[in-house]
Amino acid sequence: MTLITTAITAAVLTGAVTLVLARYFSGKFKELGITGVDVHKPHKPVTAEMGGLAIMIGVTLGAAVMYLLYPGFPILMLAGLVTILLVGVVGLVDDFLVLRQRYKPFIIVAASIPIALALFGRTSIPFPLIGSIPFGILYPLLVVPLGITTSANLNNMLAGFNGLESGCAVIAIGSLTFLSAIKGSSVGALLGILFLAGYLAFLALNWYPAKIFPGDTGTLMAGATIAVIGLTSGLVFAAVVVSMPACFDFTLKMLTKSPFSARKIHGDTVVTSDGILTPPGYPSLSHAFMRVTAQSEKSLVVSILAMEAVYAALAIGVTVIL
Repeated sequence: MTLITTAITAAVLTGAVTLVLARYFSGKFKELGITGVDVHKPHKPVTAEMGGLAIMIGVTLGAAVMYLLYPGFPILMLAGLVTILLVGVVGLVDDFLVLRQRYKPFIIVAASIPIALALFGRTSIPFPLIGSIPFGILYPLLVVPLGITTSANLNNMLAGFNGLESGCAVIAIGSLTFLSAIKGSSVGALLGILFLAGYLAFLALNWYPAKIFPGDTGTLMAGATIAVIGLTSGLVFAAVVVSMPACFDFTLKMLTKSPFSARKIHGDTVVTSDGILTPPGYPSLSHAFMRVTAQSEKSLVVSILAMEAVYAALAIGVTVIL
């Protein structure tokens, strides 16, 4: 079986398993009390949480089949997969126990050790026009763990609306997968196609009105996937560009006095009887959209996804042309 056929087979399996499990979890987790309140709807429905577990299982099975059908994949792919799944486990624990914000970055740094070891021979980051910037030994010791931790936490903060997290993941991971393929990076392309299939299948149940939320399991894992593909494929610049909406959201939230307690202090977004969102008194990317024009939850998500698509197109254009 050729590599392309193997990748397609593994991706289809990943998507199918993710979809079936997400559908099952959407009911089972509600029975078990693993839920969250959908605060952006007038009637505040209770919805299943921790749906990222379906993606984790789907990708793991897809990767196993990929290896069985086409053995001999480089250690770099295994290291990248292990790192991403370990970050997903951090999210899983956080969904259950609610880890303190100050501890999560250090735990994710520990989860990045496999990919840091696999990339130990690399010393520089290529940038369009500028060329390669050398980091020496700091590349595996600082750049890799910092990149994965930052990306995971940024994606974890730009969240809270039906379809937003998984939609952004599909666009960002899809663009990086495409760039990895045209650059000839099989590791980035194969990792990308697995996680793209997983998040795309999950989006079917996470789209408005959501039947299940990804939880920190899904959001942290998406950020780690973006970083790992960027690092393994030499697409750090593109990974940064597709993460710009999350960067803007983080920057805006940091402008408030107590950024990690802002929601507790100012409360949730107010939803009118006809579904129009009124932002609370602290800055964020979603609140900025709400202040510019009247937004329903669905229109807000479409607006932010359109913004994500623009940055994804920019990343592809700059990388291909330059």
